[in-house]
Amino acid sequence: MIKVYTAIIGDIVKSRNLNKREQIQELLRTTLKEINETFKDCILSKFSIILGDEFQGLLKSPENSYLIIKEIDKAMYPVKIRFGVGIGSVSTMIYENVGEMDGECFVRAREAIKSAEEIGQNIFYISGNEEKDLCLNTIFLFLDSIKSSWKEKHFKRVFLYEKLESYEKVAEKEKVSKQMISKMFKNIKYDKLKKAEKVINSLLGSIYKVYE
Repeated sequence: MIKVYTAIIGDIVKSRNLNKREQIQELLRTTLKEINETFKDCILSKFSIILGDEFQGLLKSPENSYLIIKEIDKAMYPVKIRFGVGIGSVSTMIYENVGEMDGECFVRAREAIKSAEEIGQNIFYISGNEEKDLCLNTIFLFLDSIKSSWKEKHFKRVFLYEKLESYEKVAEKEKVSKQMISKMFKNIKYDKLKKAEKVINSLLGSIYKVYE
Protein backbone atom coordinates (compact mmCIF):
# COMPACT_ATOMS: atom_id res chain seq x y z
CA MET A 1 0.00 0.00 0.00
CA ILE A 2 1.33 3.42 -1.02
CA LYS A 3 1.05 6.02 1.71
CA VAL A 4 -0.42 9.28 0.45
CA TYR A 5 -0.27 12.79 1.87
CA THR A 6 -1.76 16.19 1.14
CA ALA A 7 0.36 19.18 0.12
CA ILE A 8 -1.11 22.67 0.22
CA ILE A 9 0.50 25.56 -1.62
CA GLY A 10 -0.82 29.08 -1.11
CA ASP A 11 0.13 32.24 -2.94
CA ILE A 12 -0.91 35.84 -2.32
CA VAL A 13 -2.65 37.08 -5.46
CA LYS A 14 -0.98 40.09 -7.17
CA SER A 15 1.20 40.60 -4.12
CA ARG A 16 3.49 43.08 -5.87
CA ASN A 17 0.56 45.44 -6.37
CA LEU A 18 -0.46 45.46 -2.71
CA ASN A 19 0.25 48.29 -0.31
CA LYS A 20 1.83 47.60 3.08
CA ARG A 21 3.54 44.43 1.86
CA GLU A 22 5.68 44.16 4.99
CA GLN A 23 2.61 44.19 7.24
CA ILE A 24 0.90 41.60 5.03
CA GLN A 25 3.94 39.32 5.18
CA GLU A 26 4.03 39.64 8.97
CA LEU A 27 0.32 38.82 9.16
CA LEU A 28 0.96 35.76 6.99
CA ARG A 29 3.76 34.58 9.28
CA THR A 30 1.52 35.01 12.33
CA THR A 31 -1.38 33.24 10.63
CA LEU A 32 0.73 30.23 9.60
CA LYS A 33 2.14 29.98 13.13
CA GLU A 34 -1.41 29.85 14.53
CA ILE A 35 -2.47 27.29 11.90
CA ASN A 36 0.51 25.08 12.77
CA GLU A 37 -0.49 25.14 16.43
CA THR A 38 -4.26 24.73 15.98
CA PHE A 39 -3.96 21.86 13.48
CA LYS A 40 -0.76 20.27 14.79
CA ASP A 41 -2.40 16.83 15.06
CA CYS A 42 -2.99 16.63 11.31
CA ILE A 43 0.09 18.53 10.05
CA LEU A 44 3.22 16.53 9.20
CA SER A 45 5.42 19.42 8.06
CA LYS A 46 4.54 22.88 9.28
CA PHE A 47 3.29 25.61 7.00
CA SER A 48 6.04 28.05 6.16
CA ILE A 49 6.82 30.74 3.62
CA ILE A 50 8.99 29.24 0.89
CA LEU A 51 9.19 31.82 -1.92
CA GLY A 52 8.38 35.45 -1.33
CA ASP A 53 4.60 35.48 -0.85
CA GLU A 54 4.17 31.73 -1.37
CA PHE A 55 3.78 29.21 1.45
CA GLN A 56 3.46 25.45 1.76
CA GLY A 57 2.58 22.74 4.25
CA LEU A 58 2.10 18.96 4.35
CA LEU A 59 -0.88 17.17 5.95
CA LYS A 60 -1.38 13.54 6.93
CA SER A 61 -4.62 13.40 4.90
CA PRO A 62 -6.91 15.68 2.88
CA GLU A 63 -9.75 15.63 5.41
CA ASN A 64 -8.88 18.91 7.15
CA SER A 65 -7.39 20.64 4.13
CA TYR A 66 -10.43 22.74 3.26
CA LEU A 67 -10.93 23.78 6.90
CA ILE A 68 -7.29 24.93 7.07
CA ILE A 69 -7.69 26.87 3.83
CA LYS A 70 -10.81 28.57 5.20
CA GLU A 71 -9.02 29.60 8.39
CA ILE A 72 -6.11 31.08 6.44
CA ASP A 73 -8.55 32.95 4.19
CA LYS A 74 -10.36 34.41 7.20
CA ALA A 75 -7.20 35.52 8.94
CA MET A 76 -5.76 37.15 5.80
CA TYR A 77 -8.95 38.85 4.55
CA PRO A 78 -9.21 41.09 2.55
CA VAL A 79 -5.90 39.90 1.07
CA LYS A 80 -6.75 37.30 -1.57
CA ILE A 81 -4.88 34.01 -1.57
CA ARG A 82 -4.93 31.30 -4.22
CA PHE A 83 -4.57 27.66 -3.11
CA GLY A 84 -3.39 24.53 -4.89
CA VAL A 85 -3.87 21.18 -3.15
CA GLY A 86 -2.17 17.97 -4.23
CA ILE A 87 -2.92 14.50 -2.87
CA GLY A 88 -0.40 11.73 -3.48
CA SER A 89 2.84 10.12 -2.38
CA VAL A 90 6.08 11.65 -1.10
CA SER A 91 9.30 10.44 -2.74
CA THR A 92 11.66 11.68 -0.01
CA MET A 93 11.79 11.23 3.73
CA ILE A 94 9.39 13.33 5.81
CA TYR A 95 11.27 16.37 7.05
CA GLU A 96 10.25 19.14 9.40
CA ASN A 97 11.16 21.67 6.70
CA VAL A 98 8.54 21.25 3.99
CA GLY A 99 10.88 22.79 1.42
CA GLU A 100 13.23 19.79 1.67
CA MET A 101 10.66 17.30 0.37
CA ASP A 102 9.46 16.24 -3.05
CA GLY A 103 6.99 13.81 -4.53
CA GLU A 104 3.67 13.29 -6.26
CA CYS A 105 1.58 15.39 -3.84
CA PHE A 106 3.89 18.39 -4.28
CA VAL A 107 3.88 18.07 -8.07
CA ARG A 108 0.08 17.89 -8.04
CA ALA A 109 -0.19 20.87 -5.68
CA ARG A 110 2.00 22.88 -8.05
CA GLU A 111 -0.15 21.82 -11.02
CA ALA A 112 -3.27 22.68 -9.03
CA ILE A 113 -2.21 26.22 -8.18
CA LYS A 114 -1.21 26.77 -11.81
CA SER A 115 -4.66 25.58 -12.92
CA ALA A 116 -6.32 27.84 -10.34
CA GLU A 117 -4.39 30.82 -11.68
CA GLU A 118 -5.23 30.01 -15.31
CA ILE A 119 -8.98 29.87 -14.70
CA GLY A 120 -9.09 32.55 -12.00
CA GLN A 121 -10.28 30.18 -9.29
CA ASN A 122 -9.53 30.52 -5.56
CA ILE A 123 -8.99 26.82 -4.73
CA PHE A 124 -8.06 23.88 -6.95
CA TYR A 125 -7.49 20.21 -6.01
CA ILE A 126 -5.68 17.40 -7.85
CA SER A 127 -5.82 13.95 -6.27
CA GLY A 128 -5.42 11.66 -9.26
CA ASN A 129 -9.11 10.70 -9.07
CA GLU A 130 -10.38 12.67 -12.07
CA GLU A 131 -14.07 12.18 -11.32
CA LYS A 132 -13.84 13.43 -7.75
CA ASP A 133 -11.43 16.21 -8.70
CA LEU A 134 -13.98 17.43 -11.25
CA CYS A 135 -16.73 17.40 -8.61
CA LEU A 136 -14.57 19.25 -6.07
CA ASN A 137 -13.30 21.89 -8.45
CA THR A 138 -16.77 22.51 -9.88
CA ILE A 139 -18.05 23.13 -6.34
CA PHE A 140 -15.20 25.56 -5.66
CA LEU A 141 -16.13 27.41 -8.86
CA PHE A 142 -19.71 27.58 -7.56
CA LEU A 143 -18.52 28.96 -4.20
CA ASP A 144 -16.44 31.60 -5.97
CA SER A 145 -19.52 32.68 -7.95
CA ILE A 146 -21.55 33.06 -4.74
CA LYS A 147 -18.86 35.08 -2.95
CA SER A 148 -18.20 37.31 -5.97
CA SER A 149 -21.24 39.43 -5.06
CA TRP A 150 -20.36 39.71 -1.35
CA LYS A 151 -19.26 43.04 0.10
CA GLU A 152 -16.84 43.54 2.98
CA LYS A 153 -19.67 43.62 5.54
CA HIS A 154 -20.94 40.27 4.26
CA PHE A 155 -17.58 38.58 4.78
CA LYS A 156 -17.24 40.21 8.20
CA ARG A 157 -20.65 38.98 9.33
CA VAL A 158 -20.13 35.49 7.94
CA PHE A 159 -16.82 35.22 9.80
CA LEU A 160 -18.57 36.43 12.97
CA TYR A 161 -21.39 33.93 12.57
CA GLU A 162 -18.99 31.02 12.03
CA LYS A 163 -17.26 32.02 15.26
CA LEU A 164 -20.33 32.85 17.38
CA GLU A 165 -22.83 30.42 15.75
CA SER A 166 -25.76 32.74 16.44
CA TYR A 167 -27.59 35.36 14.35
CA GLU A 168 -28.55 37.08 17.59
CA LYS A 169 -24.92 37.43 18.72
CA VAL A 170 -23.86 38.69 15.29
CA ALA A 171 -26.67 41.25 15.35
CA GLU A 172 -25.58 42.39 18.79
CA LYS A 173 -21.97 42.81 17.67
CA GLU A 174 -23.00 44.64 14.50
CA LYS A 175 -25.63 46.74 16.32
CA VAL A 176 -28.43 45.76 13.93
CA SER A 177 -31.57 43.64 14.27
CA LYS A 178 -31.56 39.85 14.17
CA GLN A 179 -34.07 40.05 11.31
CA MET A 180 -31.63 42.14 9.25
CA ILE A 181 -28.86 39.58 9.77
CA SER A 182 -31.21 36.72 8.87
CA LYS A 183 -32.30 38.51 5.69
CA MET A 184 -28.71 39.27 4.74
CA PHE A 185 -27.66 35.62 5.07
CA LYS A 186 -30.57 34.59 2.87
CA ASN A 187 -29.68 37.20 0.24
CA ILE A 188 -26.03 36.12 0.04
CA LYS A 189 -27.10 32.45 -0.34
CA TYR A 190 -25.21 31.34 2.77
CA ASP A 191 -27.37 28.22 3.14
CA LYS A 192 -26.35 27.05 -0.34
CA LEU A 193 -22.71 27.70 0.49
CA LYS A 194 -22.92 25.55 3.64
CA LYS A 195 -24.58 22.69 1.72
CA ALA A 196 -21.79 22.83 -0.85
CA GLU A 197 -19.17 22.76 1.92
CA LYS A 198 -20.72 19.60 3.37
CA VAL A 199 -20.30 17.92 -0.02
CA ILE A 200 -16.67 19.11 -0.17
CA ASN A 201 -15.89 17.55 3.21
CA SER A 202 -17.64 14.31 2.23
CA LEU A 203 -15.67 14.10 -1.02
CA LEU A 204 -12.37 14.75 0.76
CA GLY A 205 -13.11 11.94 3.21
CA SER A 206 -13.97 9.53 0.39
CA ILE A 207 -10.83 10.42 -1.59
CA TYR A 208 -8.74 9.48 1.46
CA LYS A 209 -10.55 6.15 1.87
CA VAL A 210 -9.66 5.18 -1.70
CA TYR A 211 -6.01 5.01 -0.65
CA GLU A 212 -6.48 3.15 2.64
